[in-house]
Amino acid sequence: MRKLESKLLDVRIEVVTTSFVASGRPDGVHDLGRLLENLNNPAVTRHVEMTDAAVRPLYRAAHQVRLDAPLLVRRDEIIFANFEGPHFNRGGVRPAQIDTPALLLAPPFQIQGTVGLPPGSDSTQALRGLVAGFFVVRNANVYDADGNALGEGEQIVVNGAAVQMTAATKRHIDVSSAAAPADALTPVAAIGDDESASEAYPQQRAA
Repeated sequence: MRKLESKLLDVRIEVVTTSFVASGRPDGVHDLGRLLENLNNPAVTRHVEMTDAAVRPLYRAAHQVRLDAPLLVRRDEIIFANFEGPHFNRGGVRPAQIDTPALLLAPPFQIQGTVGLPPGSDSTQALRGLVAGFFVVRNANVYDADGNALGEGEQIVVNGAAVQMTAATKRHIDVSSAAAPADALTPVAAIGDDESASEAYPQQRAA
């Protein structure tokens, strides 16, 4: 029992919006399946509640503020979230799925990875249904609008409502000639681990 309780205490999420990154322990969530259930259930509160929370501006990862009260984030403001914890799947046997490459444009980010689609389905039509809610993208690579790499994640949760364009492709939009100003700060540190905020972006997580 102690081992199980320790796992539950280890559950954390980091949510990324267009203006800030918030992290903490999600209230009532013990695994990835429950997180998806809550995010996609219209009867559940419109906010994600986190305890032991911290928040920072999107482009200022070093300026993190640890809060002394629970934090509420509107779920429709979330672009994507990084989940750390058990990945139990509720409801018995999972339906068969085929890993399909996908490019998702969710400003100010591009997300490229694989999504699970029903075998034999038309990928474009299946993607249309997938982005109707929150869904999982595996082996995800996150880029800025110009195609500069920001980070990667083994598994992230994406808000379909934030996705403006999507295609079943392994490619992403790469504008290699777009050079950022020398004094500009990129979101790299904002979506990485706190301890590695000053390191180069290839070592960052996607969220």
